[in-house]
Amino acid sequence: MNKKYLLIIAFLSLALIASLFLVLKTTIFVKKASNSNQSTVVLENSYIFVSPLQAKADNKEKMRLTVFILDGRGLGVPNQIVDLSTSVKISITEVQKNTDESGKAVFDLSSNIPGQFNITAKTQSGTLPQQVKVVFY
Repeated sequence: MNKKYLLIIAFLSLALIASLFLVLKTTIFVKKASNSNQSTVVLENSYIFVSPLQAKADNKEKMRLTVFILDGRGLGVPNQIVDLSTSVKISITEVQKNTDESGKAVFDLSSNIPGQFNITAKTQSGTLPQQVKVVFY
């Protein structure tokens, strides 16, 4: 009888180890989602924002504008060149014009002319439908 119980325990232990191995294999060892530049840009998922929304028109105070270029799953698309369109009255400093692994591009804005301006972002895939409005006072 003891041999029968030992055999059952050994079988159950082996089954437990095999189950744990399969769980670990599927959760840890499986290749994670990749962000290759072969991802397709989805302009409707991409977005642009700026902070702060207002700054002094002294060409010293700056606004940080960030653009995220995303794919259909909401993952960043790297190596995309982002260009901004706005009034010639705004100075644009390209901090990071090409998107990084998270799909982020960064720009600084300044102006010495007061006013309210719209800014749009575009890539080789097209223009983002969203735009931001900034104010220099």
